[in-house]
Amino acid sequence: MNSNFALLNNTKKTIAYINKQLINYPKSEVVLKQNIEKNMYELIELIFSYSINDVERIKVKFLKDIIIKLSMLDFYIATSFEKRVISKKRFESISLFIVEIRKITYGLVRNETKC
Repeated sequence: MNSNFALLNNTKKTIAYINKQLINYPKSEVVLKQNIEKNMYELIELIFSYSINDVERIKVKFLKDIIIKLSMLDFYIATSFEKRVISKKRFESISLFIVEIRKITYGLVRNETKC
């Protein structure tokens, strides 16, 4: 249960940080901003779905869905950087947050498949 808490806690910190950056998005990038917001909240939903389920196969499916959402979030952040909406420093710090969450998730996948 400790790794579930780490996953949820790191994800919440990342979302809080990204939400602070979303305030500065221009109106011309409203679709990108909405996709980032939607993806972040779906990520939290998947983490809760993972922790509630008991069946190993379903838990692994939710973990893989989390990895997909993280990849999409990484893509959206990279797109934001390419469009010069966020700075290089913010892009790198958000990417580090995403990498940390991804490491925890892959560790959980390895742990679930061993059981």
